[in-house]
Amino acid sequence: MSFTLYEVSKDDPDFSAIAPVADAGYVEPFNGMWEIWRGPSLEECTTRLALWHSHDPTSLWTYLTDNATGDIIGAMGWNLHKENPFAENVPSLTAYWMEEGGLKTISDQVIAKFCERRPEYMSTPHMLVSYCSVHPNHRHRGAASAMMKWGLQKADELGLEVFVESTDCAKEFYEAHGFETIRDFSLDAEVSEPSDDFLAWKRKLLPPHGWIMSRAKQEK
Repeated sequence: MSFTLYEVSKDDPDFSAIAPVADAGYVEPFNGMWEIWRGPSLEECTTRLALWHSHDPTSLWTYLTDNATGDIIGAMGWNLHKENPFAENVPSLTAYWMEEGGLKTISDQVIAKFCERRPEYMSTPHMLVSYCSVHPNHRHRGAASAMMKWGLQKADELGLEVFVESTDCAKEFYEAHGFETIRDFSLDAEVSEPSDDFLAWKRKLLPPHGWIMSRAKQEK
């Protein structure tokens, strides 16, 4: 299979074909963190991803098309930090895209715990893999590696370390591209009097387990 890689524009980003491919990739196998980042509406998520990308100067996105069909088959998001992103403060984020309820309560706690450890490991100039998804119908054909190569080349040109918070199933892929494990993590949420809605979402989403990994900056 041959691909063409494109970088998503910052001026007028269009995620209308990218978000559904990312969604398909994260649904199989199931990824609880993506369920949180996506929220209840893929349409709203599509708009939000475009907004985040256009307003965040560190955001980089690429996507791959199949040269035979022209279809988008995978997408990858990065954050490029040329300086320590936590030098002045630690940014906070809540799941503002959700209505109040059990899912939002869980999401707010999980996002906070997911992000709070980053200053411990990522307080230097670096690149971060924020999203990596390939449509299930196009896996094991080199698509993810093609997107990864683009990002690692950019990191090497700038002399930057690269981080990723990997799922269990993606850990071997990152190891094959030179990443090493720093530590594992699990995310959970608790309230004193959980509602049925809270418990139902907790059974579905939690606890996601993953790995904080890094690839050392390469000598030029």
